[in-house]
Amino acid sequence: MIASLKRAVRHLDSAVGRTLGRRVVVVDARTPMNFSILAPVAARLQQDPDIEVVFTADHPGGMSRALSAAGVAFEVHPRNAMKWRRVDLCISADPWDPIDLRRCSRRANFFHGVAGKYDLDSPDRLPAGFADFDRVAFVNVDRLRRYLAAGVVKPESAVLVGYPKVDALVNGCFDAGAIRARLRLDPHRRTAIYAPTWSPAASLHVAGERIVTSLVDAGLNVIVKLHDRSLDPTNEKFSGGVDWRARFARMEAPDRIAFVETGDSSPLLAASDLMVTDHSSVGFEFYLLDRPMVIFDTPDLIRVARINPEKVALLRSAARVVRTTHELGTAVLEEIEHPDRHSAARCAIAREMFYEPGTATTRAVDMLYELLHLPTQHPRDVSMRERIPASLP
Repeated sequence: MIASLKRAVRHLDSAVGRTLGRRVVVVDARTPMNFSILAPVAARLQQDPDIEVVFTADHPGGMSRALSAAGVAFEVHPRNAMKWRRVDLCISADPWDPIDLRRCSRRANFFHGVAGKYDLDSPDRLPAGFADFDRVAFVNVDRLRRYLAAGVVKPESAVLVGYPKVDALVNGCFDAGAIRARLRLDPHRRTAIYAPTWSPAASLHVAGERIVTSLVDAGLNVIVKLHDRSLDPTNEKFSGGVDWRARFARMEAPDRIAFVETGDSSPLLAASDLMVTDHSSVGFEFYLLDRPMVIFDTPDLIRVARINPEKVALLRSAARVVRTTHELGTAVLEEIEHPDRHSAARCAIAREMFYEPGTATTRAVDMLYELLHLPTQHPRDVSMRERIPASLP
């Protein structure tokens, strides 16, 4: 009875709000990386005069500085300021730390990774959270199947969207030469990006600085792109208590090494000829460019980060795997000299991991317009009612 009354009050509140003014959409994120997941969708919503987009975070000052450094001009508000504001829709990229919104009509969540870490491929082991969303935007068919089979997400809430974050990368929106120039990297050298995952068991902790040195010794430029969480020295779960900013600041060298903090790695991927990682979503994203990858093996990472072994095998099936920094220099040079060696496998993996890359933002925006009870701003070939492909069980 009480739940029904609450729903009725929210419905009335929303209806009155829509009559009196623009739809209000809150974009809520814990980290700059979360914002990078949601930014392409938010940017499209901001173009509509009938929609007001509000960005929130736990630490708005730090988030604003991080976004500003990445060239993104969003004003970020504290989460608690939204508590009693009327909100038509809240979108997020993390289901387990929901913002407290007492007058929110609808919620939608986007996945912020595809690598199968921390039980994200085993929804029956996850804490509750997905049932609170009116829509859950899935990156690929595999994950959608898993969540439907586990009953974690209802069929009417599941939408096969893809990954809006990579649309710009796939569509060639970045000038690689200009990016390398901004990073002050030698234009005559090949460029490797070192992008490890976050975990005290990751390659960053095992051999991070030696990996970068090996790449430089091999004659390459190096972009160092760490996960947001690795840069939080106050939480040993994330960073192992190490100040990696300070560590790499001591190594940074104009023309050779660029340490970059940004929520969106896509421009850095576009500027790179090869990637070195351990196991990460950004590794799968790099396969969209069909460029060589070298995996630095850190055996304990799979257990500590609770990674789906299937995803470990998949990422490695199109990469060169090394176990020591001594092997690394030779391996990266050989892979760069033979870029077609794993091309077919990389392309197949990219198709499997990202549903129709390059067009995901359009599907995501259509999904949100449906929740906002607004007509879409562009023609569509397929109705959003067709949420789950007929080929799925």
